[in-house]
Formats: sequence, structure tokens, C-alpha cells
Amino acid sequence: MHTDGALRRSIAAAGAVLLAFGVPACGAAERAPAQQAGHSRLALEPGRDLPFPLRGITTDSVENRDELVRSVADLSSAPTVRIVFQEDASVGDYAAAIDRLRPHAYLMGELLDSEALSGFSVGQVRERAEEFVAAYGDRIDVWEIGNELNGSWTGGSPAEINEKVQAAYDVVEKHGGRTALTLNHWSGPDCYEKSWEPTATYARRMPARLRNGVDFVLLSIYETACSPAQHPSPRQIGDMLVRLGKTFPDAKLGIGEIGAQGKQDGLSKNPGLPEKQRLAERYYGMQHELQQHLGPRFIGGYFWWYYHDDAVPRGRTGSLWPTLNRLLHSL
Repeated sequence: MHTDGALRRSIAAAGAVLLAFGVPACGAAERAPAQQAGHSRLALEPGRDLPFPLRGITTDSVENRDELVRSVADLSSAPTVRIVFQEDASVGDYAAAIDRLRPHAYLMGELLDSEALSGFSVGQVRERAEEFVAAYGDRIDVWEIGNELNGSWTGGSPAEINEKVQAAYDVVEKHGGRTALTLNHWSGPDCYEKSWEPTATYARRMPARLRNGVDFVLLSIYETACSPAQHPSPRQIGDMLVRLGKTFPDAKLGIGEIGAQGKQDGLSKNPGLPEKQRLAERYYGMQHELQQHLGPRFIGGYFWWYYHDDAVPRGRTGSLWPTLNRLLHSL
């Protein structure tokens, strides 16, 4: 997730697009599926098998921990929870949340978010990876070693960014963990500031060890992250993932981050529930088409960024939880 770079260019025009696509049929009064008692508890052994597709959600906070765990446990199908390890938090700050979420969810640990990566040296990234993997290597199912790597907000050059990602990869690989990386993606060139930012271009120039070794390659897709707003079709997303599949020959492919941006991201206003529902419906709803396009290499994901803000506690007025519960269950 990022809040600067291309996002800040002509952002007012993007804001005007937010509510232009209507309201999902479910509406604000949508109810969850009949299965409201939650899902079965998961096996807890290290290295446990992952389900496919991945039913992804992201939490950028472990505050309000009881409500977060309850909202995850009550989902009709077991999700994969992507936990963003904030740069100003200590390793121990996540221990209780990880232990309590693990029986109810598969866990992806994001070592550093995209903007935060630019403030860390290679040595600091390596040290951070060592600390987190030492603490949680038996409990985190997938380690995200870099997010939105080809965004100008992530670092000054591909060489700088890739050296840090390589350091994180080496640590996780040494300890036998699964790795994922996420690339930023728009359907057109209007928002790229640097010549090296286009998704496929950046990917082809990544180090061979990453291209041949990473387990999952994912796309971050935000419609309003530039102006004009981008609305990639399932075909466009699928074609890009096919191209990335050739660059990363052994990796599974998916979508690693979506959401409805608001004022905290530089837009002129916050999205209402109908806009959140529209975006969730659109992207989680691409599962069938993308699965047909990519076959068994496509693992779903999606990982709604604002889960903590939009769905915790799950029963509050205006919560996106019923929509996400239904969509995750349908994958």
C-alpha cells in the first residue's frame, strides 16, 4: 500500500470516479451466508499445507485484537490473513495476535510495507528478516519479502530495491520458508513516473535467484491510485499474470492487494460502503475468469487491504464483513 508517487498526481480527478459504477445488488443491508458459525479450526503444525485458492484479507493493525480474531474466526471459510509488520513496531508486538489467529487462518507476514522499505538499508532489512523469521518461522505460512516493488515510492532504483528484497529472500529461504513478492500494476502507462516501473519490465530485470526461487508472485491493483483511474479487466490482469509466469517459471500467481482508497491515501473523500462493496465484488468476483485463464497456477488471494478498518468489529453499522464473508466463501 502506498500514499505518494503517482497517486498524488491529479488526484482530484480520480476521486470523482469513485462512485461512478453503482452499488452491488447486495446493498448495505446484505446478510452473510447461512454458515455463520465460522469455520473449522486449522491444523497448527509448522509447514502446514496451504489451501487453494487463497481467500485473502489484509490487516495493517493488530490493535483491537479480540474483535479482529473474532471477525476472522467467524468467517464461513478459512482465510489467509496477511499481517503487515509495521516498521515502528517491535517483533514481540505481534506474538499474541499470531498465536490467536493461527488456529483460524493461514498467515502471510509482510516484512515491510512498500513505502517503509525505502527507509531501510540492506543490512537493516536482513536483520529485520532474521528477527521475524527467528520469532515466527514456525507459525507464518508465507513470508512476503517485498510489496509494490516497482513503485517509485518503494526506492530510488531497481538495483536498490532488489538488493533489499534479495536480502529478505535469502533469510527466509535459508530457514526453509515460503516466499511471496508483490508487484504494482496498472492497466495503462499514465501513472508510471519512472521508465523502470512498468510491471513486466521491472520483473524481467529482477535477480535470477528471485525469478527462479520465489514461491508466489502477486499483483497490487488500486483503481484510484492515479488519474485517470484504472479499471483493468480480468483479461488484462490475466494476460499480465501469464507474462509474469514466464519470468517466474516456478511461482504460483495471484492478486496480492486491493481496496477502496480514501483520504488517508490522498483522495478528496472517503469511500462509502457501496464503493467498497463494488470493488470487493469486482475483484474477488474475477476468480472464475482468472482461474480459467491461468489454470492451476492461479491461487486467488486478493487480500483486501482495509480489513481492519472496514470489517472489525464485524457487526458494526456499515461493516464490509458480510460482503467479504460471502465473497471469500464463494471462491
